[in-house]
Amino acid sequence: MEVEQFYTLYKPLLFSVAYRMIGSVSDAEDIVHDIFIDIQNVDPIKIVNIKAYLCKMVTNRSIDLLKSAQKKREVYTGPWLPEPLVMDNENDPMLNVLHHDRINYALLTLMEQLNPIERIIFILKEAFDFKYYELSSLIGKEEANCRKILSRAKKKLNLKDNLHSQQSEQSEKLNQLVHQFIFASKTGNIDLLLQLLSEDAVLISDGGGKVKAAVVPIVSSNRVAHFIVGLVRKFLDQKTNTVKIMNINGQTGIIIEDNMIPDSVICFDFSSGDHIQKIFIIRNPDKLKHLRVEV
Repeated sequence: MEVEQFYTLYKPLLFSVAYRMIGSVSDAEDIVHDIFIDIQNVDPIKIVNIKAYLCKMVTNRSIDLLKSAQKKREVYTGPWLPEPLVMDNENDPMLNVLHHDRINYALLTLMEQLNPIERIIFILKEAFDFKYYELSSLIGKEEANCRKILSRAKKKLNLKDNLHSQQSEQSEKLNQLVHQFIFASKTGNIDLLLQLLSEDAVLISDGGGKVKAAVVPIVSSNRVAHFIVGLVRKFLDQKTNTVKIMNINGQTGIIIEDNMIPDSVICFDFSSGDHIQKIFIIRNPDKLKHLRVEV
């Protein structure tokens, strides 16, 4: 069995599934690493389809880890947000797979509403176009049951149709919104911020109890706008800080660095169309460690 060959071929897919399930880069990497160690001890005769076998392994381990992780998140300080992924390296095959799986950061946060089985079926079907007979084999449930579970998951997420990759025109529109957001925040232009935000805008900040962050979501465009301006004013006082616009989880986002070390990552939910519906600020340093290499 050519383990190294399989590792190169399937690692991007396996990592993407594990990351989307757990929301943790390091945990996803550990799962994939352990799988390829364990598979070396498996009799090749027992493996009919290597891709299906590896997917089943990553599915089972991701579900087990997610169950234990959900218990820990119940006592997490403040809101829990997934780790962000910078996706500007076009030569990285793993990030290329993630870029085309159509699950942006906002949707990743919404998937916390799903139980582990709903989540894995949603990811494999909607992001990677797995067939129902493949899902049935991986999950151990009848195809009809898989269809019902997917339907239930989409109702929870308020999704009616299949996901589609953003068109370049839409991506450019979102990119312009982020640039306007940065300009308004830096200049303290509350009126412009209010134009960019939906009336029921929400800001969610994750510091994990390790750095300063809002411990409860901030709701309404007016409160969010004033919070952002106050936050940026403090940020501008630090001359070692820099702002970078990056592709984060397939959409335009912001990375704030302090002495070239990631301090905060800002992601957006544009589900309301031409306005920003949600702002996610990830500040927990444990969730930004991997970005020191990727940025």
